[in-house]
Amino acid sequence: MTLSQRKELLVRLGNYMQAKDEQWQQAKHKAYLENHWFVPEFIELSINNIAANFLQPHQLEKLITQYQIPEENPAPKKVGIVMAGNIPLVGFHDLLCVFLSGNIAMIKPSSKDEVLIRHVVKKLTDWDESVNRLIIIGEMIKNCDAYIATGSNNSSRYFEYYFGKYPSIIRKNRTSVAILTGKENEEDLERLADDVYQYFGLGCRNVTKIFIPRNYDFIPLLNTFKKYDYLADHH
Repeated sequence: MTLSQRKELLVRLGNYMQAKDEQWQQAKHKAYLENHWFVPEFIELSINNIAANFLQPHQLEKLITQYQIPEENPAPKKVGIVMAGNIPLVGFHDLLCVFLSGNIAMIKPSSKDEVLIRHVVKKLTDWDESVNRLIIIGEMIKNCDAYIATGSNNSSRYFEYYFGKYPSIIRKNRTSVAILTGKENEEDLERLADDVYQYFGLGCRNVTKIFIPRNYDFIPLLNTFKKYDYLADHH
C-alpha cells in the first residue's frame, strides 16, 4: 500500500468519524456501555478532536513532510503498541503514526477502550483489505522490531522488563499542573475548568494540581468549576 493510499484512507476515516453512520453510533454507545467513564459527551469530544486535529489532509501532509515519509516502504518494521484506556481512543495517535509511515502496527488494545479502536480498524479494512497486513490486533505482540507502551507507573516496570531491549517509547502516569497569578479572566478560568474536569480528570494532560499566590480569591475559580457539577452524578 502506498503512502497516498494510506493518507486517503485516513482522510476518509476522519470524515466517517464526524458523520452519523448508524454502525458508528452503535459502536460509540457500546463503548459507553462497556466503560461508563466513556460518557457520550467525552466520546464525542475525543473523536472530534482526532478528526479535526489529526485527520485533515493538510495535517497529514505536514506529518509526511516533517518526517520525510516515502511513497513506498519496501522494508516495513513491526511496531507493537500497548494502548492505554483512560480516555476514548487514547491510543489512536500511536496507530496513526505507525500506519502513516507504512510500518506494521501490532496492537494490544486496553480492555477499557476496545470497542472504538476495533471498529475504526475494521472500517479501514472494509475500505481496503490490504490494511489487514499493516494493522493487526491481538493479545500477544511478540517479535516486534520496536514498541510503544502506555500504562501506569506499575505497568511501566513490566514494559521496561519486556521491551527495554528494543527501541521503545514507554509512557508512565502523568498529569499537568496550572500556575495562577490571580489575574486570569473568565475565559482563562473556563479553559482551566475544562483541563481539570474533562474525561473526569483521567487524561495525562488533565490538570491535577493548581499553584496559587498568597491571598488568592477562590470565588471566581469555584464559580467557574460549577459548570461541571453534573459530573458528581456519575459514580
